[in-house]
Amino acid sequence: MNTMFVEVKNLYKSYNNSMVLKDINIRIDKPGVYLIAGPNGSGKTTLLEIIIGLRKADKGSVIINGKFGNDIETKEKVGFLTQENSLRKSSKVKEELNLVKDIFNLNIDTYEYLCKFGLQKYYNKRTKQLSGGTKRRLLVTMLFMAGQDIVILDEPVSGLDPFNRNEIWNMIKDYSRNKIVIVSDHYLNEAARYSDYIYLINEGRIILSGTTTDIMSLCKDRYLIKVRKEFFDEVENFISAHFNDYEVRISGTVYHIFLKGDKNRLIRMLEEKGMSFAIHDVDFEDIYFYYTGTIVNQEGVVK
Repeated sequence: MNTMFVEVKNLYKSYNNSMVLKDINIRIDKPGVYLIAGPNGSGKTTLLEIIIGLRKADKGSVIINGKFGNDIETKEKVGFLTQENSLRKSSKVKEELNLVKDIFNLNIDTYEYLCKFGLQKYYNKRTKQLSGGTKRRLLVTMLFMAGQDIVILDEPVSGLDPFNRNEIWNMIKDYSRNKIVIVSDHYLNEAARYSDYIYLINEGRIILSGTTTDIMSLCKDRYLIKVRKEFFDEVENFISAHFNDYEVRISGTVYHIFLKGDKNRLIRMLEEKGMSFAIHDVDFEDIYFYYTGTIVNQEGVVK
């Protein structure tokens, strides 16, 4: 059996009589990026904290490399990056790197290591001088320095600009070539591009899991059209007369129609009628909405 694996079995967790994790089952046994995706409050952080041993589950178990997750030796072999900025404000970047070097007794040139991630110009700067995005990139660099076989990152790109999000995801993808990397995120479309396997979580339950291809195949060849409530009846009458395969989901005053068929024909009809609409191929955020009725905005908040 591969000694590098994480297994979560029948996990439950509640706070104040409210169930936040419900029968979670996960098995990870080979290198790659494993995404836990869902909105804020869906249970992502609680799940990761239980895996790393910072919280206890009410029921179920976590097994890492053949040992229970609360084993002290096991905890030390798993890296974890929280959402918080844990850098010392008065220290220099090189001092933060040397601290990690000393803790893990690493034989490494910290400046050369920083060069790998394009951060060498900050080597002698104080951490308080860094931007939020650069701080996060530094924290990810420090996490990867130890070379642990399993690392967990909780919302590592949340609140960052597109450039820094892309830089961090590339760092994660590169590290995952021979390591297990578990990441939580609410930027579903972006995170999915970098992930090998995805767990979609909603209200404490894993509602879907699979490879990127597996999940996208659930809505293969479908596209999504959004119309306002006042146009829906007329649009549906046309669709029901000319399309055999369609389903409707509602969010507020907007009707989301998932369908297969001649897209151009539908567009022509809507334009001739002067109707306002939006149309695109189904993506991961659409699939999440299709199965949960939940739309997640860029801040991870349910709309």
